[in-house]
Amino acid sequence: MPFLRLGYKQIHYADLRPDKEVKETLIFMHGLGSSGGYYYAVTQGLLAHGFRCIIFDNTGAGQSPYTFVEQSIETLGDDIIGILDALEVSKAVVVGHSMGGIVGAHLAAERNDRIVAAILIGPVYPNANMVPIFEKRIETVEKNGMQLMADTIPHAAVGNKASPLAKAFIRELLLGQDPAGYVSNCRVIVNAKPPNYSKINIPVLILAGEDDKSAPLEGCTKMFEEIGTSEKKLEIMPGVGHWHCLEAVDEVVQLIQAFYHEIQ
Repeated sequence: MPFLRLGYKQIHYADLRPDKEVKETLIFMHGLGSSGGYYYAVTQGLLAHGFRCIIFDNTGAGQSPYTFVEQSIETLGDDIIGILDALEVSKAVVVGHSMGGIVGAHLAAERNDRIVAAILIGPVYPNANMVPIFEKRIETVEKNGMQLMADTIPHAAVGNKASPLAKAFIRELLLGQDPAGYVSNCRVIVNAKPPNYSKINIPVLILAGEDDKSAPLEGCTKMFEEIGTSEKKLEIMPGVGHWHCLEAVDEVVQLIQAFYHEIQ
């Protein structure tokens, strides 16, 4: 994977292109404690159907270095637009998981000049109840690093469909985080405000895990009801927790494909 320079940020990314004619370009933003690699298996299924897939590591996560500059939902959204600019992509579908789902909804509301549809996977609905949870995580990681997160999240945050391999992958994603970058991205969630969901007028797909405790179904349902567009769909994935693209790869690919064909 090469790097892109976006101002003071160095972004680790991959531009994955199908062998056939490009049907649509999708740009994927991962969630907290993850990386662009979270989407890799999903992109392989989508490439086979003509989708160009751009994956990257959020600043401070994966291989994108922590900058010591605090981020926000808005600045992370600017990174997506910056990547599209650098790769000369005029319009794309944004795919966002968890924290990336907040960013995806923000872009859907504010940048429909560049974003033609949004796929929100286990999107977090910002609310005050989350703040103490993430403040506790910040305290834990600042004191002890990523080990406790890696030892607990792969078991606590998945559904009954999750394989041992999926849990091992989640563990490695967490252990690969720069603790300072992880803490910084925790603060993004703590400070996040709900995007202007009612302003969204482009097609939206929400994938909600039936067993998701990190982005519970009630939050996804509330978000779905507030989204302004009539071209919206909420798919509930049985037996899936918060790491949808690792727990149920084929199902995610199928649901994205079906949504794309519906909105054409």
